Amino acid sequence: MVFQDRFKNHILPDQIHILNVAFLVPHLRREFGGCAGNIAYNLKLLGGEPLIMATVGDDFAPYEYRLKHLGLAQTHVKRGAADVHRAGVHHHRSDDNQITAFHRAR
Repeated sequence: MVFQDRFKNHILPDQIHILNVAFLVPHLRREFGGCAGNIAYNLKLLGGEPLIMATVGDDFAPYEYRLKHLGLAQTHVKRGAADVHRAGVHHHRSDDNQITAFHRAR
């Protein structure tokens, strides 16, 4: 996510004990990631034949295509029911600070 300001401009040190923040995030970019996928990709680059073990939601199709394109087996990737949600994580880093938001997307 892209936040076009500095956290220090919105988090007041004298009120940190009652921290409640909300930020407008005008741009959100989806990227391929996840622990299993990242590790498998790097092992493949090193000449290994990794097997990904994961449960995926109904929005897996673009990632499935990418894994096939990279030559990564999906033998142990389990698809959930049609109404299963996958978790999304959104990061923003600036000035050695980080905000992470978890989102249950459909």
